[in-house]
Amino acid sequence: MNWWMFAGGLMAMICAAGHAIAGLNTFYRPIKSAITSELHASILTGMWHLITIHFALSALALFVLSAHEQQDGAAWLIAAQFISYAALYLGISLRLGGALKLFQWIPFAMTAILAAAGAATAR
Repeated sequence: MNWWMFAGGLMAMICAAGHAIAGLNTFYRPIKSAITSELHASILTGMWHLITIHFALSALALFVLSAHEQQDGAAWLIAAQFISYAALYLGISLRLGGALKLFQWIPFAMTAILAAAGAATAR
């Protein structure tokens, strides 16, 4: 069992839950209510759910990979995705005036670091 990858899976699951639950009232509903076009509101809904699905499947992949040997390639890709998300959100947050304006970069970075540690220690 690769505990680093498993911990990365837990962090990715926290990202998915945070997006699906906490983000619902904080971001999704206010943005959707401000959109007047049914088409644009539907596109937002689709994008919102795609992100949640991606986070959840990344978590599932890391859980599965943690139980198998020599599966570091997929874990490196997941780490690269999440560090990209972290960099994007940190950059936007700093542009808004502070590192914690958009705190989401922290769990994204933690997921990336844990997945990378798991990939680096995979046999």
